[in-house]
Amino acid sequence: MKKISFFTMAVTLITFVVFGSIAYADTIKFGASYGMTGRIGWIGGDCVEGANIIIDEVNSKGGINGKKIELVVYDSKNNPDTARTNYEKLIKKDKVVAILGPVVTQASQAVLPVGEKAKIPFAVVSGGIHINAKILPEYKQKGKKSYLWAMSVGMPRQNEVKTVWLKSHGYKNIGNIEPVSQLGDLSAKMFSDWSKKYGLNIVAKERFDNKGTDFTTQMAKIKAAKADCIAGNASGGPAVTLVKNRNQLGMENLPFMTSDANLSKKFISLLGENTANVYTVGAKISFPDLLKDNDPQKKIIYDFQKKFQAKYNKEPKSWFFAAVGYDSALMFIKAIQAVGTDGEKMRDWLESQTSFQGVQALYTWSDLDHRGIGLDQCAILGIKDGNWAVAE
Repeated sequence: MKKISFFTMAVTLITFVVFGSIAYADTIKFGASYGMTGRIGWIGGDCVEGANIIIDEVNSKGGINGKKIELVVYDSKNNPDTARTNYEKLIKKDKVVAILGPVVTQASQAVLPVGEKAKIPFAVVSGGIHINAKILPEYKQKGKKSYLWAMSVGMPRQNEVKTVWLKSHGYKNIGNIEPVSQLGDLSAKMFSDWSKKYGLNIVAKERFDNKGTDFTTQMAKIKAAKADCIAGNASGGPAVTLVKNRNQLGMENLPFMTSDANLSKKFISLLGENTANVYTVGAKISFPDLLKDNDPQKKIIYDFQKKFQAKYNKEPKSWFFAAVGYDSALMFIKAIQAVGTDGEKMRDWLESQTSFQGVQALYTWSDLDHRGIGLDQCAILGIKDGNWAVAE
């Protein structure tokens, strides 16, 4: 009886080791560390749902060389420490070959050394991380390679688009108001740089705490400085408060440039009746109806939207963030199809892509650009009839 028990245990162990190894070998794991809860937790949800569309599509066709893709998702809660812990778990425990997320800049900065050390390609959402402005130039000078991609338009490009639009519409004096954060520091610097290049003036420089509930004092200083427009990187609840404070002070006719994190119907609903002259920057995913019929991306976007609605029986809160998730997974899938799962080979292949067609944009990457979204891929968006639309 003891011999039978021992034999059974031995067979069970061998079966587990052999077939468990086969199961592992037949799976390619992607990790995701998006903020799924908290102040802007819905963004992570949109990103994951977008990523799962292309992953499920590839898996339905047999995966990559017969291997199915598995997306291992952890909630970063938009917390830098949690995001870093998630990365370590995904790399060491789950053995992922690429990682999607996180969303916010502080969390993206926290995971940077972890992803770089592991030599695993990772695609964050952050518009504020200094990937093109600082990281890539410094790495190139030192002969290093970065494995970080940032999938939003990015702070420098956003603020250039905003500044160009303001100048083209005759505005000259910017009242700059930014959150007290590294993101705010970068945004303020970019507005200063672009204003000098395009001949505008920064007549007021104000800061606000994201935890604040009233910014009338700062907005009053902007009014006193005789600004004819307002620009910054406010998002979510604080942006809503700033807009309301602007209107309360009789400045509702001044255009107010805000963060692209506000590209959702939820933000519009939070504004209530205060939607006039509120703007942001969006890539083509935000205005497909206005693209020319011969623009190949128009059909790509429409096809993506149909797939999303068919799979989830709803629209995302933001097509922008759903597309970011989709494109993040797509880029890793295409890299693996081209060169396999080696992290450095994936990284090198991605960096060589000068016309990578995603849903959000046609990306042009290089050793000095890991965002890849040019001026021609962006537009200023305002609110019309309860939705975001290209501003005139």
